[in-house]
Amino acid sequence: MSSIVFQHHSNGTDYAYMSSSYWDAKKKAPRTRMICIGKKDPRTGEIVYNKRWKELQAKKEQRTGTDAPPAVSSTLSVGPSILLDAVTKRLGMKRSLLKGFDAETTSQLLALAWFFASSPAQRAYLAEGWMESHRCPHHQSPLTSPRITQLLQSISRDQILTFFKSWLRRSTEKEYLCFDISSVSSYGTHNPYEEYGYNRDGESLPQINIALLSGMDSQIPFYYEILPGSLHDVSSLSTFVAMLCKLGMKKVSLMMDKGFYSQKNLSLLLEGDMHFTLPVPKNVARVKKYIDQDRDDLELPQNILFSDERSTVYGITHRAKLDGRRLYYHVYTDTAMRIEHVAKFNCYVLELSRELESRELVEAHAEDYSLFFTVKETPVRGRKVIWKNDVIKSYRDRYVGYWALVTSCEADARTALMQYRRRDSVEKQFDNLKNMIDGNRLRTKGSVSNESIVFIRFLSLIITEHIRKVLRDTPIDAEQKNPKTWISRYTVPEVFNRLESYTEVVFKNTYKPIHPEKTKAQRQIFEIFELDS
Repeated sequence: MSSIVFQHHSNGTDYAYMSSSYWDAKKKAPRTRMICIGKKDPRTGEIVYNKRWKELQAKKEQRTGTDAPPAVSSTLSVGPSILLDAVTKRLGMKRSLLKGFDAETTSQLLALAWFFASSPAQRAYLAEGWMESHRCPHHQSPLTSPRITQLLQSISRDQILTFFKSWLRRSTEKEYLCFDISSVSSYGTHNPYEEYGYNRDGESLPQINIALLSGMDSQIPFYYEILPGSLHDVSSLSTFVAMLCKLGMKKVSLMMDKGFYSQKNLSLLLEGDMHFTLPVPKNVARVKKYIDQDRDDLELPQNILFSDERSTVYGITHRAKLDGRRLYYHVYTDTAMRIEHVAKFNCYVLELSRELESRELVEAHAEDYSLFFTVKETPVRGRKVIWKNDVIKSYRDRYVGYWALVTSCEADARTALMQYRRRDSVEKQFDNLKNMIDGNRLRTKGSVSNESIVFIRFLSLIITEHIRKVLRDTPIDAEQKNPKTWISRYTVPEVFNRLESYTEVVFKNTYKPIHPEKTKAQRQIFEIFELDS
């Protein structure tokens, strides 16, 4: 079967080739023959046939006496679009978008979300060329840079929240929702959210904080919130909980990290009838008391939660009350991990001493400086850092290698730990979202366009995370005892790369569009996602 394909040359020209597959009898393998037939007109998108191809067609017409071959109108890449269209429909994204946006704006948002999903590293101004060469909601009228800017400026906060109110209904009360915050550095201007604060990437730039809420079972990102860059995790929870209540999400189960722990936040969540599970910092007096109390009994056989050749995890549960509500504090230790944590703790204390000696202090380490060291300043010897070895040994032996979770809903220590360990896969969505946002750095002007570009990137994240989940959950060979899944063969970028060459040749006259034969990888991807040609 023959098909027309385009290849972009370094001189800026898109050349058209007639690609034909044939069987090489000598090498006993399929081969492809490529003949250059012309180039694409940059203005009309039509093929300008070269002299050689016209001569070949004229000779063919003389030999066969038939009419000239049908003129090609366009060649589109449809492989990525088939997958994106199927995923968008399965997730019901368009239905939720139409709650807050009109049909035209919804179409534009989906076109941009498709572009970012298939080309996450690209900038928005390149979307026009992608829409021209791919079947998508705006192929007939690709969005130019001015139109994209106009779209970003037209999106309101109320429209986005209306979408979220509909989108959050996809979550279930039985599903844990993982909540976390990360920072994104910014080169933008006139944005009230941009402030200097604790930069998780170690960059000296103003930043915004993005709070992300994702389902742990469905792996679906459900909600995000843009917060001021100087806001700490522990102080951001009240705003987030208030917004969830306004959006109708009152009965939820949140999985968070220890940065959100405080007595005030626990009371806030209990007052809102929200379930939660999160680690407790070891400097909390209650946890220290439990660890001291459990140290001798924790490693008894009846407290084993998990055991294999590598390690054994022990756990003990304590019941407590706060504001008249019951809480469960689970205390854990891991025999193998404790050795590893002791080594990390020693390295950490050594780093603290170097920071003190060099005067390059870290604000987050202030409490540990005074706990483990004494600093003396003398006119002759200058600064002298004195190690409190007894304190270091006591802390290491008493608390390193132990940890605790507090939960309002998991009475069993083993179940609580299993649930918490599952949040690792959801946390990776943060990295994916940050990498999508213009190379981690926002360059838009003002909070309106800032939130708009994050919103569109969020839509693309929903799509790519669903694709990743299908790859992760679908076995290559279901009959095997512990089958590998397709994520071991294909990453999300590889899926789009493989589908890119699946094209559709459209003719000017009444001839039906034709498609090339699928490659082995394309057949597999179509089967994995149950796609129709």
